[in-house]
Amino acid sequence: MKIAGKIRVAVAAAFLGALAPTVGHAAAILAVDAGGRLQNGGWVNLFQSTFGDTVTVINSWAAAPANLSAYDIVWDGDFLSNPGAAVATSVINFVNGGGGFYGQVERPCCETHNAWVTGIFRTLTGDNALLFGAAGDSPSANTVATFLTPDSTILIDPNDIRLTTSNISAPGQLAVSDESRVFAKQLVAGGFNVGVAYATEDLVNNAGRIVAISDIDWLSGISADEANQLENIRKFLLAGEPLPPGCGEDPTQPGCEAGGGGGSVPEPASLALLGIGLAGLGAMRRRKAA
Repeated sequence: MKIAGKIRVAVAAAFLGALAPTVGHAAAILAVDAGGRLQNGGWVNLFQSTFGDTVTVINSWAAAPANLSAYDIVWDGDFLSNPGAAVATSVINFVNGGGGFYGQVERPCCETHNAWVTGIFRTLTGDNALLFGAAGDSPSANTVATFLTPDSTILIDPNDIRLTTSNISAPGQLAVSDESRVFAKQLVAGGFNVGVAYATEDLVNNAGRIVAISDIDWLSGISADEANQLENIRKFLLAGEPLPPGCGEDPTQPGCEAGGGGGSVPEPASLALLGIGLAGLGAMRRRKAA
């Protein structure tokens, strides 16, 4: 193959690579492990050894940098403290910059932290009726959480985790205006919300992704089902999408496969690569014309 042909192939490959989703890469994660459950329960090992991520563990939000943009995901493993308005603003800015945030809710000990997470989610979603924890205690403390069928990729990508369960203990209610954001419940009378997820298109500034689960104890020891659930949450925080109505119940419908919802936003590095590819194509055309 002539050199010019090799260049055209390389540029084309760069161009196509820039358009492809890049969520398969190892993620940079900041984990706030205030109670030690993430390290002692197997979460850190799962994300580092199995998923291949780079995990920075800190013991409190006080040790978090003001600018969180170096990370792809920020995982809140705190449940007692109120880290304050400045840290909340850092998290909000991080999500508005395209990051993924997991917020932890706990009951009945932890209303200062629940209120802090509630404030972040209200700001990002625009749902001022949203209330975490203080909305009430579960009527059946030890009933497992069941992952249900909302219309987003969190339950089907990369694993089908619909109707799988996780072990929880005495969760607090996650009250939201839009029940379609609820992906996990205790199946008790009336249902009891323990997991909510918002994709980019669900958020006020059309940027980032957020997930909250009630009850820190589900991370104290990780079963095989819970490992799959965590892998899906990780994938959702990196590149989760909404899906057309009905997809949660039957993801085999047209347009319901992972990637069939909203469009993925290329990462900055991909955009730079795309620019290089376009510039290379333009240069070759000018050379040929000359």
